[in-house]
Amino acid sequence: MVNKASLNEWMSSASDRLHEQQWYQEIRGKWDELDPQSKTYLKFALAILATLSVVFLLLSAVWKVHSLKSELEEKTSIVNFIQNANDEIHRLREATPAGSSPTGKEEAPTPWLTYFETLASNARIDHANLSMQSEKPGVVTEYSKEALIELAVKHISIKQLVNFVSALESGRRPVKLRNLLIDTQDDPSGYLNATLALSSFTQIQSP
Repeated sequence: MVNKASLNEWMSSASDRLHEQQWYQEIRGKWDELDPQSKTYLKFALAILATLSVVFLLLSAVWKVHSLKSELEEKTSIVNFIQNANDEIHRLREATPAGSSPTGKEEAPTPWLTYFETLASNARIDHANLSMQSEKPGVVTEYSKEALIELAVKHISIKQLVNFVSALESGRRPVKLRNLLIDTQDDPSGYLNATLALSSFTQIQSP
């Protein structure tokens, strides 16, 4: 615990060193030359300056918190939108056989990359910004086979990402979003990169 006498001694020593500084003596001399009214005005100006500095720091802190809150709300909205879309598609698929279109006709075996590029175009995403990183076999049942696909989408806006994910979940071919990673890269322009882990299903043709 700090001894009170030692603290007082340190403060006294610090005050003595301050008074010995030339710049302090010059400022003190200028202060002593001022008349009482000027001293009052100067004290008032310094008080206002100190108050404005505190207000500026508080406003900066509030603005930073507001920005972080807005960013959190925006990302939370995206996650909720995607989750609601996923739940809706899941309910629809429970009533529709996997691999069937709304008309009941079987889907043509279009390559998955071609299908994804079509959806990306509808979401105004350039094909150069879309790439299929991997495709691995998943679960195979009597009626369908699953493919585990990872898509990478670069330099897109939040609106483009939402539209693309919505198109994937509600498209004519059964696709389920398993995971979504978003990397904003602190891009001031608002663009981001995203990695989508998908489960895609193809109906097995009956003999």
